[in-house]
Amino acid sequence: MTLLDCVGLGINGIIGTGIFLLPAKVFRNAGGFSWAAWLAIGGVCLLVGLCFCETAGRAERNGGPYLYARDAFGRWVGVAVGWMALMANLFAYGAVARGFGRNLSFLVPSLNGAAPQIALAIAVIAGLAALNYRGIRPGALTSDFFSGAKLIPILLFVGLGLLFVDWHRLALPPPAGETKLEALKLGGFAALFACTGFEYVPVTAGETDNPRRNVPLALFFALLGSVLLYVVVQIVFMGTHPDPGRADKPLAEAAAAFAGPWMGRFVAVGSVISSFGYLTAVALVTPRYLSALGENGELPAVFARTNPRFGTPSIAIAVTALVCAGLAVFADFDRLSDLNNAAVFAQYVPTCLAVPILRRTKGPSAFRLPLGPTIPVLATLGCILFLNGIKRDDAIFSVGTLAVGLALHGAWRAFGRRAVAEAG
Repeated sequence: MTLLDCVGLGINGIIGTGIFLLPAKVFRNAGGFSWAAWLAIGGVCLLVGLCFCETAGRAERNGGPYLYARDAFGRWVGVAVGWMALMANLFAYGAVARGFGRNLSFLVPSLNGAAPQIALAIAVIAGLAALNYRGIRPGALTSDFFSGAKLIPILLFVGLGLLFVDWHRLALPPPAGETKLEALKLGGFAALFACTGFEYVPVTAGETDNPRRNVPLALFFALLGSVLLYVVVQIVFMGTHPDPGRADKPLAEAAAAFAGPWMGRFVAVGSVISSFGYLTAVALVTPRYLSALGENGELPAVFARTNPRFGTPSIAIAVTALVCAGLAVFADFDRLSDLNNAAVFAQYVPTCLAVPILRRTKGPSAFRLPLGPTIPVLATLGCILFLNGIKRDDAIFSVGTLAVGLALHGAWRAFGRRAVAEAG
C-alpha cells in the first residue's frame, strides 16, 4: 500500500455514515455549540491520533493498537486492547452495513423497512469479503476511489450552503439545563462515532510501503482534514435546516432546503457513496485485528492462516464477515454505533499511555511528538472526560465483552496451545 492508499484508507475510516446522520443529534445535545462540539471531540481524537503516529513510527507489522499495548504493558493488556479493538470494528462494520440501506432508502423507497435493509447489508458484507480475499491491493484501490468520490457531494454541500447560512444560529444557547461544558461533552460524545476510524491506518503497516513514514503522515492529515470538514458541515447544517433539532436525514434535508430537491438527492447519493466507502475500509482492516491475535498466539493460529495464492488472512476475513452479518441481522445502526462508542476508548487510552513507555523500551520513533509527555497526557485526560458520556448499559456490555475476550484467551493458553503441542 502506498501513501495515497493509506490516506484513502484513513479518510474512508473516518468519513462514513456518521456525518450524514449525526449532525441533528449533535445539535440536540449541544445547541448553538454543536459546531464547537465537533472541535472538542475532534481535538481529543487528533491528540490520540498523534499518539498513534508516534507508536506507528516503530511498527512494521499488522496489529495497530494491539501491538502497541502488548509491547508496552505485556500480553494480557495487549490481548484486552486487541480484542476490544476487534469488537469496536465489528460493531462499526455492522452499524454502517445497516445504515447503508437506510441511506439508500431515501432514493429507493422499496428499501424502507428492516428486512430489505438487512438483506442488503448481508450482500454488501459478503461482496467485500470476496474482494479482500483476493488480495489487499484490490481492496485498497476500491478504498481510494470511494475516498475521492464521497468528498464531492460533501464539498458541494459546504460550498453552496455557506452562502445561505443564518449566522445568528451559531449564537444559540446550549439546551435547557446544560452548561457550556456539558453541551460540549454531550455533543462531542454524540459526534464520536463519526470521528473514529483513523486508527485503521496503522493496522495494515505490515502491508504498507515505508510504513514508518507513510503511516503517521496518512493518519495525521486524514484526521485533521476530516475534523475541519465536519465543523464546516455542522455550521452549514444548523444554519440552513428549517428545524435542525428534528432532522431525520440532516444533510439531504438541509441541502433540499437551501438549493432545491436536486441538491437533496445529490447529497443522498453522496451519503450512499460515503457509507460504502467506509465499508470498504472497515472490511479491509477488521480481519487484520483477528489475524494479528492469531499470529501472536493470543487466539488459535488458524485465524492467522493466509491464502497461499493471494497472501490474505482468509480465515479471519470469513469469520469477521459472518459475525458482522449476524450483528446486522440482530441490531440496527443506532444500537451498534452506541456499542462502538463504548468500546473504542479501550484502544485509545492504552495507546496514549504507551507512548512514554515505548520511548524508553523500544527506542526512537520515525515520528516523535514534541513537548515530552504533554500530548499523551492531554489525550488521555480528554478520553476520560468523554468516557463520562457513556450510558450505563453500554458500559456494562463493554465490560462483559472484554471479559469474554480475556476468557477465550485464557482458555486457549491453558488448553488449546497445550493440546496442539501434545499433538505435535
